[in-house]
Amino acid sequence: MFFNRFSKKPATPTPAKETSKKKVKVSAEATLANSTLYQFKRNVLELVARMNHGVPHVDCEVIKRQTMFIQSQLLHSISNDPELPEHLKIMLMQYHAKSIRATLTERRGEHLRRVV
Repeated sequence: MFFNRFSKKPATPTPAKETSKKKVKVSAEATLANSTLYQFKRNVLELVARMNHGVPHVDCEVIKRQTMFIQSQLLHSISNDPELPEHLKIMLMQYHAKSIRATLTERRGEHLRRVV
């Protein structure tokens, strides 16, 4: 899944390509596929969906708690992965911190008290 992107692969020589004045169009899907944060979010949601397959939930809080738990467990393993670059670890930890802050803010009801 997530960690497969960072496995060491033997370098294979590629033939030289002509890049003169040709603009390569990159689709949104290709951009997202290469985004570490997108893949992390997708993997967390996929794991939560697998956990809840066929289980009816009335309360979204259960799914939110499961999402935070899965996210924290993945981040714990990521932080101990020697192959993952340090800047990606920091970015993912910052994302997790924002997620936790948003969840706590919702639980405290602060989003309801803001003046718009």
